[in-house]
Amino acid sequence: MSQDQVYTKDILPGGLRVITAPMPSTRSVTVMLMAAVGSRYETRQISGIAHFMEHMFFKGAEKYPDAMAVASAIDGVGGVFNAFTSEEKVAYYVKLTSGKTETAYDVLSDMLHRSKFDPVEIDKERGVIVEELRMYNDDPMSRIQMAFKSHFFGDQPLGWDVGGTEQVVNSVTREDFIHFRDLHYTARNCVLSVAGDITRARALELAQSYFSFDGHDKITPPPYVPQPGARSVLIKKDTEQGHFILGFPIPGEEEAIQPTLKILSVIMGGSMSSRLFHEIREKRGLAYYISSGRRVFTDTGAFMIAAGVNVDKLGDAVACVMEELAKAADKGFTAEELTRGRENIKGKLDLSMEDSMTQANLYASREAIYGKIKTAEQMVEELDSVTLDQLNAAASICFDATKVKMAALGPYKDLEQFDKKLEG
Repeated sequence: MSQDQVYTKDILPGGLRVITAPMPSTRSVTVMLMAAVGSRYETRQISGIAHFMEHMFFKGAEKYPDAMAVASAIDGVGGVFNAFTSEEKVAYYVKLTSGKTETAYDVLSDMLHRSKFDPVEIDKERGVIVEELRMYNDDPMSRIQMAFKSHFFGDQPLGWDVGGTEQVVNSVTREDFIHFRDLHYTARNCVLSVAGDITRARALELAQSYFSFDGHDKITPPPYVPQPGARSVLIKKDTEQGHFILGFPIPGEEEAIQPTLKILSVIMGGSMSSRLFHEIREKRGLAYYISSGRRVFTDTGAFMIAAGVNVDKLGDAVACVMEELAKAADKGFTAEELTRGRENIKGKLDLSMEDSMTQANLYASREAIYGKIKTAEQMVEELDSVTLDQLNAAASICFDATKVKMAALGPYKDLEQFDKKLEG
């Protein structure tokens, strides 16, 4: 990692944290405002409002009165802009050439401080979001991800769809939006992260000129509570491909085991040279796609394996995956696999840090959610410290067949035939 990829953290008088990551070698700047709020902070009555509000911030404010004005301001300088909502964070960003940086501050501050939440625009956007929900529901790969999340984390905010439900989308009011914004979009709950061709002094000067959040205290989301339930869930859908996701419980993001689990994920199904890709696809021809990954939150998470298979081969594929996981837990890995998995992550991290958007997002996410930043260099140090014994122990702990949960999707009557395959 190059020495110019460092950051500074400043706190404005009102409490807003400003992270600046100068990147003199690039000509772009990414300005990102992130709030530590998401679907995890919602109740059933307003489930999906964080995502809905993300849409509404682009629908017009004081200086830029409608969506066209917002888009024209950024398009007119060749920039790109977007936003995203997850369970624990919402972010809004503009990436543009460094000579036009002030435009990003101007647009974002107008959106976030002075949005109108016009009832007419709210009603129009209801239809847009309902169609977004239906689009994902129609897509098998998206549908099974949502079904697995609901099944694994249960009937609590972490298990709910980030987009909410059609019922809630059609019922939330302007007053709901304003209350949610005033509660969560506060100085102590937000981070302004700026990365690219910009100095610390300039980033702070613009931040002080454009942003003035109040100083309400940070809101804590409800804790995750493990819930008992069936081992498997089936989504009956007339598809030509069967899909399944297997999941095992893992600790939260800050736990010491996470760097080891990152490497474990790459070795098992994170690349075309991974064990599952080679065994399930290349050797046995059971799946087109198969991958592993972590879905991690502050206090819990899931280690997941997902695959799409011939509808008649889903049981065989599940059995084969469980066999490979049992083999990993029992016999462990080689030093060469550890090295390859570690270097895969480090190489991709190094390449990604060339992008101002990646740096802005990395620093904002860490600061907004955990209150402390972990640099790429620190991540590499953590990866380098993982030993073969730790990797083998992680596999043994993680791949416990008694704790696995499964979601399956396809034209099946029931899951009885597949449940038996989960014994490993």
